Amino acid sequence: MFAFHGTGERIMATLNYDPTDPDKMKLPAGKTCGDCVHIRRCKAIFGHTEADTYCDWSPSRAAFSETPAQEQK
Repeated sequence: MFAFHGTGERIMATLNYDPTDPDKMKLPAGKTCGDCVHIRRCKAIFGHTEADTYCDWSPSRAAFSETPAQEQK
């Protein structure tokens, strides 16, 4: 897959999803659903767990706060 830089230069784009299942958007390296501010909603809607490493919202709506979700009660 290629993308074009603002200068018209063709560059290789990195996919943030699995091409075999494009609705599962990969989270950034080292992040899990448990780090996302939306974990409670996604657990209810999609059945996600804190250990999941992909987002079912497409495009991804993952949002990470400075404080881990487990400490935000």
